[in-house]
Amino acid sequence: MTTGPSARLTWHQGSVLPYSSLWHTVQRAMSLNALRPKELAFYGRASDQVGVPRHVNLLYNEAVDGPCGALVEALSMRTLALALGEPEAVFSWTHLGRLPRSVRSLISPSIRVCRTCLADGYHSALHSLRLLQTCPIHGCELADRCNCGELFAGDQVVLHHMNAGYCRCGRMAFFTSQTCRRPTMRHEETAPMSMVATWLERLAGVIRPSPGDHQAQQAHDRILLDSIGAWCAELNLGNPGSAITPDLQPLRASISVARLSTVERTNAVRPATPSRDRAASTRGKHSLYWSTDDATTIYRSLARHIRRHVARGAESHAIDFMLNPDPLQMGAKMRAQRQAMVAFAELLFTECMETYAGLRRWPYRDPQAGATSRVRDGLAHLSVDGGHDWPPTLREARLAWVRRLAAAAAITHAWRRAQMLAVQAAATGFADWTAATERYLPAGAMSSKHIDRPKPSGTAFWFDAPPPYQATWAAVVSGEHLRFISAPAMSRIDWTLPRSSKAQRQATWSEAERRRVSELHGACDGPCLTWSARAGWEVLPSASPATAPAKCHRLLGVAGAPLFWVFAWGGGFAARVCEIRVQAFGATAREAIDALRSAVRQHSRQCPPVDAAPPLPASEPEALPPEVHAEYELRVSRELHAHGFWRRPWMFSNIAREHLVSVQGRSGGQSR
Repeated sequence: MTTGPSARLTWHQGSVLPYSSLWHTVQRAMSLNALRPKELAFYGRASDQVGVPRHVNLLYNEAVDGPCGALVEALSMRTLALALGEPEAVFSWTHLGRLPRSVRSLISPSIRVCRTCLADGYHSALHSLRLLQTCPIHGCELADRCNCGELFAGDQVVLHHMNAGYCRCGRMAFFTSQTCRRPTMRHEETAPMSMVATWLERLAGVIRPSPGDHQAQQAHDRILLDSIGAWCAELNLGNPGSAITPDLQPLRASISVARLSTVERTNAVRPATPSRDRAASTRGKHSLYWSTDDATTIYRSLARHIRRHVARGAESHAIDFMLNPDPLQMGAKMRAQRQAMVAFAELLFTECMETYAGLRRWPYRDPQAGATSRVRDGLAHLSVDGGHDWPPTLREARLAWVRRLAAAAAITHAWRRAQMLAVQAAATGFADWTAATERYLPAGAMSSKHIDRPKPSGTAFWFDAPPPYQATWAAVVSGEHLRFISAPAMSRIDWTLPRSSKAQRQATWSEAERRRVSELHGACDGPCLTWSARAGWEVLPSASPATAPAKCHRLLGVAGAPLFWVFAWGGGFAARVCEIRVQAFGATAREAIDALRSAVRQHSRQCPPVDAAPPLPASEPEALPPEVHAEYELRVSRELHAHGFWRRPWMFSNIAREHLVSVQGRSGGQSR
């Protein structure tokens, strides 16, 4: 056929049964007209393109790469209907291209056939649905292979000597000379396929995550396939009319349902007022670090809740962990103190969510802080797939609602997973924070037991990581509601601190304020060492504030990060260390703090610490040989200063495991 897409083919009108597959219909047309695949002219392509694609997927009928890298559409259904003289409506669900890519794991990768239907000259693309174990019409088992053992491919490959209607082996026929003209099956006999088509209409509206990584997509699909019956029940998809295989794993899911009217009203675009524009521009100027998407807003809200109501007062433990990343000591401290366990979970959570969380919260504590030229937000835009059949005017509002819930599910899953890792570290006495930065290893990666291995190149951030690092989810419009399902739903661990009454909080705050004022006035009395860049060290009277500051601050960038006060004094500002009698002055608060930092550094080099706090006793008796323990601490310290706390977390775990093995070996040798 070379006369163009408007030419009519030899065809018996009315011979296209409901839901007949494009794969079967094209082969019938080729056999009746003695055409080869490359002679098919009903391809929807631009007028300036020549030739036809060499590879057409007839199961999905999607765009493929054509000659010279040009994008060539697959078979045009309108042109095919004109060439066969059939109405375009008879080609409903003739292929499965309407299904989103995120749900195509429910489709068999090859063509599946019912041999009884083929004998009657009928085949449907709906047979490739994996949930169908038998043919809805005849109850026969569906086959995906020829008698020769080769899979039925859904791709029409351009071969010069291909015999249409036969398997590649040439021995199995898909139709006879009679059924090629008119199938012997009647239209009413295909009624059971309408139930499958109705179910596919609902499936076409499902939205699922669409990660860029192929392994992550397979992990999401695996969870869906393992509990497909429960997923269909929770999404109100129903049953496609054939027995569904029993679930291999139960579905532990979180469900959220909202009315479509509420979703559309919430996400409606409102006209911006000048005051709102000014407020938004002001926030943008003062918050260049954070983006304004829903994922960042949800993360910041949860992180604020954790700092205020869960991990309140636990920040010192997090700092100690980063300064001394000994997995054994960290595990012992978490076992003895609950706040240490909470601090460890918060560290894992913030590192999973935010790329440079440590650099933002403690800019002078990261040994590798200078390696980063700028700070950016670690959250990324969520990729979704589906909802293509929704009205364009409503699609954006619904997708925004889905993205918001998907981000909330992912962030909540990350926090609960960090809690589980902290509980596990406290139970085993061994802290391992590898999961916060290292997601998965690609195929052929080296084993984690190798100490000198390089960091694997197949790692991914939290938003592209496969389960169990990330929760999979699905959303669908069900009647007047939009349902959102996320799984697996990890068990909730409530670490929220008890809330005191307002009177108790006010009394506690007043007592702490009184204590700080008393300490400040007691310290700012008598002579004090004063340092300035111009005069050097001097002994001057202590600067005393007219009004006491509200709280002390930590002097970052100095070993031990001592506490200090900063207050207005003499037309400028004064900064005074709490523990030692050292003060500095400046025209601004920043200048005073910088001068105090230089003074404390010089003072620590010239004078030994006199008020150093004694080391905390271990929670358990130490039974390690002194020389072995010193070597172990040296290796941990070298790794910390060479690569920091987060760059190679697996290295600390390997060092600790080797240390335990050596200690057990020595103790076993001494016992013998």
